[in-house]
Amino acid sequence: MKKKIELLKKFATPIWLCQLNGVTKINRDFLNFFYELKKKDPKGIQKSNMLGWHSNFIDIPKSEPHMNFFRKIAPNIERVANDMCWSKKTYNYKISNTWGIINPPGACNQSHIHSNNLISAAYYVKFPKNGGRFVAEDPRECSLYYHANCERVNSLNEQQVAIQPKTGLLAMFPSYVKHWVEPNRSKEDRLIISFNIDKHPRKL
Repeated sequence: MKKKIELLKKFATPIWLCQLNGVTKINRDFLNFFYELKKKDPKGIQKSNMLGWHSNFIDIPKSEPHMNFFRKIAPNIERVANDMCWSKKTYNYKISNTWGIINPPGACNQSHIHSNNLISAAYYVKFPKNGGRFVAEDPRECSLYYHANCERVNSLNEQQVAIQPKTGLLAMFPSYVKHWVEPNRSKEDRLIISFNIDKHPRKL
């Protein structure tokens, strides 16, 4: 009699994807907000962006588009906290900072992580056809150095995952996951809102 072999799939790396509905006005307001911000600060700041524009951190309470958007995605953040079984007795989980990225044709974002955060996210305000995929790596670095040749890719051996966004897609992932964005091969701008989620002590 053959012994039963049990396969334990542990140390999962979650990526939450949600195609948001009813965001036409929010997206339009974001486009106006960030193009106006770019006029005031055409250089922006240099982070992972290559040839693209990266804003400074946004003062959320002073931005109506951000307030409306974050109210809309509050259930998504709640879902992350529930899936991760985070304690809610002593902490709330909220947006800690946010910024915008405008990638014109040819622009991309280099591989990077968001240190000292729990969850990071990207929301696609405007994503043209051939705008470039979002790519995330296996965070277990040792898997990149030594591995077998595989006949096909599955959840046990894949070293990276490439996600094809659409306008209105919200992607959330652990901040320690190394990720990048492929070059924008379209003839239009690609506009993304990024933000981080952290724990904040509850007021007793």
